[in-house]
Amino acid sequence: MIISPVLIISSYWVVTSGLGERMVDDKRAKALSVFTVVKFPNTVCDSSTSGRNGTCYTSSECASKGGSSSGSCASSFGVCCVFEKTCGGGSLGENNTYFVSTGRTVGSDCPLEICKCSEDVCQLRLDFETFVMNNPVTAATVTSGSQTAATGVGSSASIGRCQTDSFSITNCGGKAPPDICGTNTGEHMYISACDTCNTLNAKFGAATTAGTSAFTIKVTQIECSSKNLAPSGCLQYYTGTTGQIDTFNFNGGTGVHLANQDYSACIRAERTICSICYYQNSIFALSVPDGADTFFVDTYCGVGAYTDNNGGAFDHIIIPDGQCNSPAGGIVVADNFEVDRYCGIALLCSTVAKGLNAAPTAALQTVCSMNRPFKISIKTDDIEYAFPATAAEGLLANARGFGLGYFMQTSCLTRPAAT
Repeated sequence: MIISPVLIISSYWVVTSGLGERMVDDKRAKALSVFTVVKFPNTVCDSSTSGRNGTCYTSSECASKGGSSSGSCASSFGVCCVFEKTCGGGSLGENNTYFVSTGRTVGSDCPLEICKCSEDVCQLRLDFETFVMNNPVTAATVTSGSQTAATGVGSSASIGRCQTDSFSITNCGGKAPPDICGTNTGEHMYISACDTCNTLNAKFGAATTAGTSAFTIKVTQIECSSKNLAPSGCLQYYTGTTGQIDTFNFNGGTGVHLANQDYSACIRAERTICSICYYQNSIFALSVPDGADTFFVDTYCGVGAYTDNNGGAFDHIIIPDGQCNSPAGGIVVADNFEVDRYCGIALLCSTVAKGLNAAPTAALQTVCSMNRPFKISIKTDDIEYAFPATAAEGLLANARGFGLGYFMQTSCLTRPAAT
């Protein structure tokens, strides 16, 4: 942790007196200067600017680093230094910084480079405090293949593609996070901090409707030894025994899932916890295999287009060793199967072997797992099949993505009798 020193100089005159408070000769007075060094850590502080945190520095340090003083800290020995930059702002190498879109230009890129503030930093956490860029494609118009139902097998729409605006992040030596667009206020990402810096880049297309307040992104640098470090391979990391995980651009169920997504959302296992369960909190809509508007698991999901039918089976989530929740008393249920992949228009645990699931009931609408680390993986392609017209994955209602709630349990699961 970096420490800021402050040197305080106080001068005192030492005066001696005799009987009757007779002052001695001034030449005998002794002068003593007392030097006091006050040190304080450069930790996060609450600034006087609404909605902004800063880092505690001396006023001279804040000015030399290009920050703005906003309130005091460290018992008023320091200032709360806020770091904020917009498009083309060069680079930032401080903790608790803000990337804002106030300088965006229509039809141009909006980049900012984020560099590690110390060698001890392993990850960056991006919090999308505001994020409202142009929506992805939402029209169900066929853009590939025949638009005639009789010859429409294999035809697809472009729903979910970020064709006007997009936001991307560079990664060092690994898979880059997926590009996103639309509305993602309240979402977050964890990315590896690169020794050569990471570039955040927003592209505003010529037809964008996003204004200069399109986004405010807080960037927090996480040290390698921090308990807040996300497990390897986790783009998102949630804490707490309950919560909700949404697809990007879910927007309360009014958005559409984005194309070409491939990432994992992880949840920290709290103490004494043995299992985690996921349930459909609002909408679940990922793929319509073979144009069958129903509920699927396992081999029906994540396989791309079918050879002789309407396709639409790639978009799915993975819940490792997912199964129905165990009944009270640990009773083994015969019609309960462990599967990893889930897709269709509802999230259901599997009560039939390998494939088409049963009709939804309240008892089936929870999928649980004991596999560590707790996580779900989200995978989508860039094709939304358009036929049959009444039950295509290319329909907006069948491409919403999901809002999944989760809760943890201290009890372990009873393994299914058959798998």
